[in-house]
Amino acid sequence: MEVQERFIRLPEVLNVTGLSRASVYRLEKANIFPKRFKLTTNTVAWKLSDIRGWMESRAEASA
Repeated sequence: MEVQERFIRLPEVLNVTGLSRASVYRLEKANIFPKRFKLTTNTVAWKLSDIRGWMESRAEASA
């Protein structure tokens, strides 16, 4: 089953990854976590495929 690409906001990123808000921003700053996109002046989001790819890479690294 193919999942459609979409943007997800921070609460969903936290829910999907299990990371804290501080961890997401710290890892992003260190270029370890996918970069967010600015959608509007006051809105940022991440691509779901980028988050899933990061999660898969972490699983492979720990295996």
